[in-house]
Amino acid sequence: MQSNTGPPSRDVIRLEPLGKFKQTQNGNIRSQGTNHAQITHSICQSSPLIHNPCDTGGVAGTDSPTGQPQKKTLYENNGVAACSHNRALCIATIVFALLFTIAIIIAFTGPQSALFTDCTCAGEKPPNYVDEESNLTRTFIPRATNGQIFPWNNVRLPTTLKPSRYNLTIHPNITTLEVRGQISIEFHCEKETNFIILHSHNMTILDKIIQDRRGHNLTIVKMLEYTRGQQLYMEIKEKFKKKHNYTLKIRFNTKLNKEQEGFYISSYTGLDSEKKYLAATHFEPTYARTAFPCFDEPHFKAKFKLTIFRDRFHIALFNTPVVNTDDLGFYMGTGLLRDDFQETVPMSTYLVAFIVCDYTNLRNQTDRGVSVSVYTPPPFKAKARFALDIASRSLDYFEDFFGIPYPLPKLDLVSIPGFLEDAMENWGLITYRETTTSYSSKEPSTSIDQWITTTITHEIVHQWFGNLVTMKWWTDIWLYEGFTTYLQYLGVNNYYLEWKMMDQFILDKTQPAMTLDALVSSHPINVAVHDPYEIKTIFDTISYSKAAAIIHMLSTFLQEDTLQNGLNDYLSTYKYTTAETKDLWNTFSKNANQTLDVKTIMDTWTHQMGFPLVTLTKEGNEIVASQKRFLLSVKTGNDSLLPKSKYDYKWYIPLSFITNNDSEVNNIWMNMTDVRFEVEADLKWIKANINQTGFYRVMYETEMWHSLINILKTNHTIFSAADRANLIDDAFTLCRAGLLNATIPLELSTYLIKEKDYVPWATAIGHFENWARRMSESLPYKLFLNYMRNLLRPISNYVGWKNSDDHVKQLLRAKVLSAAILCELNETVNEAKSIFQKWMVHNKTIDPNLKEAVYSAGIKFGGMTEWQFCWNTYNSSQIPSERRLLLKALGQPRGDPWLLQRYLIETLDKNTIKPEDVKIVLAVVAANPEGKLLAWRHLKAYWPTMHSLFGNSTSMMGSLISAVTAYLSTPYDYYEVTTYFNGMNVESASRALEQSLEIIQLNINWLNKNKEDIYTWLRRKVN
Repeated sequence: MQSNTGPPSRDVIRLEPLGKFKQTQNGNIRSQGTNHAQITHSICQSSPLIHNPCDTGGVAGTDSPTGQPQKKTLYENNGVAACSHNRALCIATIVFALLFTIAIIIAFTGPQSALFTDCTCAGEKPPNYVDEESNLTRTFIPRATNGQIFPWNNVRLPTTLKPSRYNLTIHPNITTLEVRGQISIEFHCEKETNFIILHSHNMTILDKIIQDRRGHNLTIVKMLEYTRGQQLYMEIKEKFKKKHNYTLKIRFNTKLNKEQEGFYISSYTGLDSEKKYLAATHFEPTYARTAFPCFDEPHFKAKFKLTIFRDRFHIALFNTPVVNTDDLGFYMGTGLLRDDFQETVPMSTYLVAFIVCDYTNLRNQTDRGVSVSVYTPPPFKAKARFALDIASRSLDYFEDFFGIPYPLPKLDLVSIPGFLEDAMENWGLITYRETTTSYSSKEPSTSIDQWITTTITHEIVHQWFGNLVTMKWWTDIWLYEGFTTYLQYLGVNNYYLEWKMMDQFILDKTQPAMTLDALVSSHPINVAVHDPYEIKTIFDTISYSKAAAIIHMLSTFLQEDTLQNGLNDYLSTYKYTTAETKDLWNTFSKNANQTLDVKTIMDTWTHQMGFPLVTLTKEGNEIVASQKRFLLSVKTGNDSLLPKSKYDYKWYIPLSFITNNDSEVNNIWMNMTDVRFEVEADLKWIKANINQTGFYRVMYETEMWHSLINILKTNHTIFSAADRANLIDDAFTLCRAGLLNATIPLELSTYLIKEKDYVPWATAIGHFENWARRMSESLPYKLFLNYMRNLLRPISNYVGWKNSDDHVKQLLRAKVLSAAILCELNETVNEAKSIFQKWMVHNKTIDPNLKEAVYSAGIKFGGMTEWQFCWNTYNSSQIPSERRLLLKALGQPRGDPWLLQRYLIETLDKNTIKPEDVKIVLAVVAANPEGKLLAWRHLKAYWPTMHSLFGNSTSMMGSLISAVTAYLSTPYDYYEVTTYFNGMNVESASRALEQSLEIIQLNINWLNKNKEDIYTWLRRKVN
């Protein structure tokens, strides 16, 4: 790509030596005048243990007056050793004695660096050793790679120096995976010091120079690397002076990572079935340090300039547009090009991104003229139009919503094969899982449409909330992810009103978050994190979905206008900098005219785990509303042994309700207390937590539950769809907690015979499927499937098999027909099998919205022929969304455990089933009553293999544990899982393991308590 903007600026760093070096008297390196080979030679000469180890001319020798070693006559006859037997024996003896001496020295003193002969001896703290206090108690002394004590004892970097600009030049070789890089970091001294500490991980530092603002080199007297802390320490002879500017220049080598983090290699299959390779980045949360040395913490914002070398068959992408492309020709070799990119605005390192690929793109412009492009592999270019339209529309909407123009000149969206996350919000260069821009037909399914829309919207919201204003530290990640998740639904709801996204919000976010947060092993939204490995553990349902749900609650009691004005105020005040949660709360209080102390209210929701159960009791003409922490179970049976909370598990609750006498919504604050309020004397029913906007559950008296059930049976439309879903969700969950008899949710569910709305049905189906899978080995199982068939028959007839323009009805159809296949509703099964056969035998196209149900029926009620056909289709398809649908279906055969076992074994081959899809396979097999034990045994048998498959992504291991244990429900299951993992270090999967064990125990308890009542009720109700 050629630009007419002229030659690159002078400060663009080239891939050439930073300077020449000469050995000083004390053995340290100083910028002078030799090449890298001379550096190596001089370093070797300084070794006190080996005489001239770098001398390639002889084993022993003396230096000439010119400093060059003199060759001996030991090597003669074309380099073949010519000496007597005795002389050779003598030399060998000396060499062995020398090696033995070295071994003894190393054993007693520890490894020493020949590079820094003036360093503190190993075992002694250096004079400038800094033991910074942190919340993480250290029980060890950090040691550098050479055995010396590392002078900095904190996982966080010191704040004495602050970077202002990075100038990075990098050349990734996609064939050899070698990466050569050079970086210049300009920084400002905030407090006088004589050392600099930054992050560096898995890279080789070749050269380094520190210069003052006049370009004078400062003397580096020490450099140490601390692998565990991923930190690099450099000490200078002089001091960095306060308020002065300096520049650090480093030349380094590294490799493209084979795991999906840092700067890594990825691939896709082209139209010619040839594997194509690309290099991409994923730096969140702490992987920028693996690509280049940097201050890799969010609050160290700086500007970035990039120069990247690539071959002419690729393109390079960065956060900003390219401003110049040069054909290097002679300089670097035929075919190599150099791209120089525009400097960025101040940003955090985790948002930096660059990609080298052979993609093509579609381009559009927003109303304000911002260039928006979607880059895909060439085979998928035509299918990127939908993503491009959504991105353009979303960017326009949120520019208006936030009242702040998008601050960059362009926004690129790039499809990345095998991306482990859904997407990443790199500023100006958003990366996505390939499913976003590739789907199975000319018209994607409604659910994929919606997934693409919400995913793109989420990352575009981040361009302001997270990128423009960033958290100071990862403890506040929940705020940015929670707000962005809420705003993505709000945005889509505004430009696709008919999708009813705020109703879907409670289904997708509120309900799953409440399920997880009701466990003893949950955690507060606000979690202090220190170590990089800890950061990974908080990217979970609590940080995203619960955080979004309490923001939804906040928006409801603040009102949307106040929320929007507060966000504009916040972003304007802190743009291009970082902020803390309290800054946003204070901004909201200000915009609410101080009528609410938002921080005081929200701290009770963010600093303690769990949420309240509000119990409503009628006393005369009053309702008493009391609050207590809701738990599905208490492991110890003793509340006093639960984790303490400084709020004593009390919350500021915005209690909303309606009654039979007042359809207007009433609001009362429960200020960490119980409350009383008057009602009409003839009160028949009360429904609290309107539209489930509050993050709490509601328990009614038994008489009131029956009143609500009667209203649902009589005229369910009195309540909104969200309220109906809320009643279903509360009733089934309270039963799971042992607070309601199973007959209450069963009786309530009978009204569904008349229900036609998506959100209540999706809520009910979720609970039905969980009940069925837990009861698969119990007496009520067959009767319960029959009950499900009775409820699903009318709604299955309503949704039918024909396409519809109604977005929500399409979602309902897919959900209902899949549930009908699960419970073996004959009419649905027969139609699905017929469609499957026409597809398999005659290659007839299937409506994308029906594929999940049709594929499932074909596999579940077919045999080896149908399974093999789907397996072959999976392997031949290049469409990621199609492959994922087939993966889900392939785990559903019945009556043939061998097929399930074979399917599980296929997960061990990453060339057949991608690592990011392994969870899909294990989850669907575990959900199959005939496969749940097979899935668990597979994970147990191949745990080390799975661990190596995912590399450092141990959070994926946690998701595998959760998937395979979700429906285990016997004491022996609990014993097996506990025994297998006992004493094992599962790293960041530890919380998932703890939660999984709690869920198994819950399943056991629930089944023991309810199976007889369920069976008795079903015997009475089901024909």
